[in-house]
Amino acid sequence: MSDRTQVDSAVKAAVVQTEQPTKTTASTKDTVEISAAAQAKLLHQQGQSVTVIAATLGTTAKTVDEYLGITLTQELEKTLQATEAAATAKG
Repeated sequence: MSDRTQVDSAVKAAVVQTEQPTKTTASTKDTVEISAAAQAKLLHQQGQSVTVIAATLGTTAKTVDEYLGITLTQELEKTLQATEAAATAKG
């Protein structure tokens, strides 16, 4: 199984875990929506990677890092930005 297939499978599994019902019914009346930051923390506690969490929430890995309080060195930040730019360019 390729790395991309593994990531795609992990993203799909994480999305299924975080989907909320769209209608309020008697059985879901007590459902509470949580913020993206809280969802990120919960998914991280469940062992999801920052990349999978970002894909699940529709945000960037940098934003998830901020939610989780992860700080990067300037050198690592530049490498991450270059990697994300290359991935975006490949489309």
